[in-house]
Amino acid sequence: MNYQIRLSIILRQTIWLALMLVIPINAWCAETDIHQSNSVADPNLITSPAPTRTFSLSACFSKADQNNKDIAVARKNLSIAKAGIQIAAAIPNPLLQVQIGFGPSFTELFTGQTQQVFLTQQLQTAGKRSKKIDTARAFYRLTKLQFEALRFDVHNRVRRAYSEQAAAEAYEDLIEAQREVGRKLTAIANKRFAAGKAPKAEVLQAELNVLQFDTQRNQAQLRLQQASAALSLVVGEKPEHIEVIDVDDNGLFKLSSEKTDVVPSPNIPLSSLTSLLQAAYDSRPDLQAAQQQVFVNRRALSLARALRIPNLFVGGGFSFSNFNQHQPVGLVSQPNWLGQGGFFNISAENPLFYQHQGEIDQAAANLRNSERQVELVKTQIATALVISYNSVKVSRANIFIFQKDMLPLAVQVAKLARRGYEVGATDLATAIVAQQQYQQTLSNYFDAVVAYQNAWADLERAVGMPLHE
Repeated sequence: MNYQIRLSIILRQTIWLALMLVIPINAWCAETDIHQSNSVADPNLITSPAPTRTFSLSACFSKADQNNKDIAVARKNLSIAKAGIQIAAAIPNPLLQVQIGFGPSFTELFTGQTQQVFLTQQLQTAGKRSKKIDTARAFYRLTKLQFEALRFDVHNRVRRAYSEQAAAEAYEDLIEAQREVGRKLTAIANKRFAAGKAPKAEVLQAELNVLQFDTQRNQAQLRLQQASAALSLVVGEKPEHIEVIDVDDNGLFKLSSEKTDVVPSPNIPLSSLTSLLQAAYDSRPDLQAAQQQVFVNRRALSLARALRIPNLFVGGGFSFSNFNQHQPVGLVSQPNWLGQGGFFNISAENPLFYQHQGEIDQAAANLRNSERQVELVKTQIATALVISYNSVKVSRANIFIFQKDMLPLAVQVAKLARRGYEVGATDLATAIVAQQQYQQTLSNYFDAVVAYQNAWADLERAVGMPLHE
């Protein structure tokens, strides 16, 4: 019983000392030089090129706005939709017709054909032109909303890619630091073996422990290169060679509580679900686009109903003659001015067989479908918001546990085990196990941070606007 009490006291003191560390990961990594591992070239180890560029999150957003291919295509669609307004507002051109003839019927016989010049103009009835303009303007507004929805989606993908790049950098630092810790254990084992205090098996075991990090190091380099290529692609560049892009914001991976551009600190209170749901209904670009589609389809239905009223074709012209003075026998010579005169005509479609029922039914069906689409989007918003909101809460809680309890304790356990082996109080296996436990704890913490960043990106996507500036 006394032993258990003393053990409990020692454990509490260890946790208290660990909590006094401001940045435990930095304190642990400060004892190692992560660049020493590159001093010896090994063909089996993947080494990424040194970063030549450093991006902030805001800079990535700006580059995506300028160069992202999806945004570029959507921006061209705006020009197309704007031209549609001009097309809808166009007044039909008049139709010019000329009748000029040759032969006796036009030149010899007064009772024959006359020459004619006339114009025909189409008049759109039932306000068709204004309805076309209204429909085109509504469609342009829809295209703008779709553009904003796409732009927001691209920014969300940029945020995810940036977060993954920060995670890849942090994971690479973790593996390099742990390799150096393994090297220190190997050096201690060699000293103990040289002093006759440890068998050769401990030296081999320590070397094996270092070698086990080689594959993890290669995986860390692969993750770093893939994250850089993904970030380069989403900001609108064309990856053509292997490079590593540095990011200047990975505070959470360093256990920093300072402001970060990627996600807010887990210490900042989270807004209520009700307020976020209302904000989503007010701000989601795709919901606004769905509502605008309803408006467009209403305008299209009004235009389709107007098509039932035929347009008028109004024409007028001038008729003249150019007969020879010599008429055939039996006809009296007449001057040409008797063959001159003006005329006026009106024509219209006679809707006996078809009154545009198909267009009206189609437009009405599109309207009903778009109204249901609005309700579907609202349901999807509410579902996505509830899921992402809970994910943010859980990931924040896990980060608190790691930062306040697990990581400080894991740091101290690893340090004490390594020091115990150095002075001969514990064996090498205990030191290696403590090191592996710390590495696994830190790796799990990184996963929790990535989960928090992804959950926050999902939450922003569900709400439809940036929640952290």
